[in-house]
Amino acid sequence: MNRALAPLLATLIAVFMASTARAVGPVTVVDNPAVLAALDAGGFGFADVLGVDGEDGLKTLYDEAPAYHAIVDIVASDVAALRAEMKAGGRPLYEVTDGNVGRIMDMRWLKTDAARFRLVGVVNRLDRRDFMLLQGDRSCGEVRFIYRLAYSFRKNGKLLASRLPFNFNAVYSAAPDADGGCVGTAGRWTPQLDESVDAGWLTGGPLEKAGLTFKQLELNAQVVRFPSGQETEFGGQAAYLMRVFGIDGAEISEKPLENTPDTARLSQDAALKARLAAYVGANLPAVDEGVYQIPDEFLARKIISWSTFGSARQANHPFTQLFQPKDFAPLDYSALKLVRTPEALVERLDNGACQGCHQAGSTAGFHFIGLDDKTTSPLNRIEVGISPHLHAEIPRRQAWLAATAEGKQPNRFRPLSFAPPAVWTNADAVDYAPAEMAMPCLMPEDAARFGATWQCDGGTVCTPLATASGVHTKLAQCLLPKDSEKMFSGHPCLTGSIASNAVQPFNDRYSRSGQFAAFAPDVSRTAYTCRPPKIGVPGGIAYR
Repeated sequence: MNRALAPLLATLIAVFMASTARAVGPVTVVDNPAVLAALDAGGFGFADVLGVDGEDGLKTLYDEAPAYHAIVDIVASDVAALRAEMKAGGRPLYEVTDGNVGRIMDMRWLKTDAARFRLVGVVNRLDRRDFMLLQGDRSCGEVRFIYRLAYSFRKNGKLLASRLPFNFNAVYSAAPDADGGCVGTAGRWTPQLDESVDAGWLTGGPLEKAGLTFKQLELNAQVVRFPSGQETEFGGQAAYLMRVFGIDGAEISEKPLENTPDTARLSQDAALKARLAAYVGANLPAVDEGVYQIPDEFLARKIISWSTFGSARQANHPFTQLFQPKDFAPLDYSALKLVRTPEALVERLDNGACQGCHQAGSTAGFHFIGLDDKTTSPLNRIEVGISPHLHAEIPRRQAWLAATAEGKQPNRFRPLSFAPPAVWTNADAVDYAPAEMAMPCLMPEDAARFGATWQCDGGTVCTPLATASGVHTKLAQCLLPKDSEKMFSGHPCLTGSIASNAVQPFNDRYSRSGQFAAFAPDVSRTAYTCRPPKIGVPGGIAYR
């Protein structure tokens, strides 16, 4: 081979390999930036969701897409209302600041051509058919396109490009086979041995537009953040706005959030709350299985989800706010798989609400972040673009797809959203893998309320990180025992409690109650010290 051509050939091979991906078994997630860029430019961009041709800069969309304009105005109103509420509660917020003060989303990012919503993921959710059947919808589940707010502009001759914690999820229904089944639709997500998961394979197969019908646009956006220098005990706080929009041409609608109760309205309406309790009692097996649809009359159309220690925060436990376990004490739990006590039922319902799932097993408030494209600085790149929850979910979804493609009945059971991966061998059993280092776990007193759950992997013990007033279940992780010789930098080291503020969650207060690792008084080469939350590490962090 001509030596001058060798580097060029190597480069071409590398580019080709980077733009395609091999898959073993059903494809559940597409996150390859090159493949997604091709889809983005080939009819699956955010502007295409809104029915707009041409440029997708956000000023252009705000001016030319009435639906986007209306959504931005609703979000701006939500953010303004939250800002006023927090100011009244003693927490002023600022768009632009370098101080240790609260920050709020600068709405100008949604109206500038320096920003766009970049396609960062395609997610196969055909398993959502289990939920759609409850409403008489015979579609074969959903396909989701994840768009993340990204910016790119030049300043002083230098390109500045990154992403912001603001996601839209465009949800499409997948058409059934000609016979009304889903064998063919599910099978299209498994490439043959000689096929690669590239844009051509996707658009000619599972993403063929004739088989997709737009359903709704879902929003998950971090709109408020308190830095760790201000929240020195929490190690920072953040608030996330969650909404669902219907789009019909230029018109939009505000849709209810699935299985997420409107706590403010229900707490003021005893009759409505009683009907919700009756629904839960009448649908107990479905709630236990995790496949249920609470009627719209009970549901919220907007929520704010709170972190840090989000899965422990009372504000993220809407059913705990509405009901006491004794309200469900008369129910019969003897035949259920997961829920064995009234306390477990309330936790199961909390975990199935948007804010419950959002905070349990997420990464910085998201289950799908996506990988960065080549414009992002190597000093600010995302290495893992999915959350622990999604990582654990993928085997379940693959098993569901494989069973459906073979014409078999899939296992419909949904674990708690912070459960570890499991082996899904048949339509009934769930065989959890041991939870690995730093994965969530249930303390023995909490696990006793449930049926089959999981254990920590060998060498780790379930260790509580935070408890919260008004919440029954502790936030715990599988961690090394005290004084373990296997200690490492990055291991949590502090436990504490949260004093919940039921009216103003942004005024929840965390206080340390103990230390369980990294006891060296000072930094050294050999012993680990516990670095405090104020440097941005909730729960502290072992370091040497």
